[in-house]
Amino acid sequence: MAATAAKAALQTDTLNLTDGTKMDLTRLPEIDDNTWSEVRAYLERNPVIAKNLQSVAKDADAIRSWLQTQAIAEHYNKQLGKEDGGMQAKMKALEQDPELAPMLEKIKTEGLEAALQACGDDELMVKISQKMGGIPPEIVNVLKKLDETSLTVHEACKKGDVNAVKVYLTKKRPVDDKDPGGITGLGFAIGADKPEVVKLLIESHANPHVVDSKDNSGLHYAAGYGRVELVKFLLAGKANVNKANGDGQTPLAVATQNNQRTTMQILQQHGATA
Repeated sequence: MAATAAKAALQTDTLNLTDGTKMDLTRLPEIDDNTWSEVRAYLERNPVIAKNLQSVAKDADAIRSWLQTQAIAEHYNKQLGKEDGGMQAKMKALEQDPELAPMLEKIKTEGLEAALQACGDDELMVKISQKMGGIPPEIVNVLKKLDETSLTVHEACKKGDVNAVKVYLTKKRPVDDKDPGGITGLGFAIGADKPEVVKLLIESHANPHVVDSKDNSGLHYAAGYGRVELVKFLLAGKANVNKANGDGQTPLAVATQNNQRTTMQILQQHGATA
């Protein structure tokens, strides 16, 4: 399921919003065609919500949360189809629960919009899980697999998941695409000290001179995190040793701030100034 989700996370649709604008939105993983049509229609009627969801495709935690919710829902649906009535009894108890009954009734009458609002309430979802007996043992392994799988290119870069990065690159997606926090895959790979991924991205023409929305270069990251091998690699690739970021700091200044003495020395040997 996780592999399917990763592929789905790369499929985008164009929404025609009621405010007269258009936007591309990645199809949420594991949604069937009919449900996705409902989601599209709802989002097109609600431009603000649609634009808030636009970053979901780049947010591994959001994708993972969605997939885990889907896995749990699928399990419950299967259990509801059994004749022993155990799950039906639990669901009936939820409908009679004074705290949850109004929400469930609202979902019945208002449909998708109410369901989306409920799913966005983490506290509410925890309460429902507790009342249903917690995470079913049967899907613990499924959830664990989702935790271990790279669901976005940024997460793959951070984990050093070379194969996942290669798959992303074969799809001709932007190599310097930023995550919701404004950091590129190269920035994550450098910060997490994943030389193999860094070299792969550079070979694929990733921009080492700007790796986030604050105008930090890859050398800023490597110097600040004390990534000695990567500092040497980037300098060999003609990185600007005295480039200032958005705060006016050079790589040496960042290394000095973080007390990274080895990278400070290497930078100074290459003509770095504070």
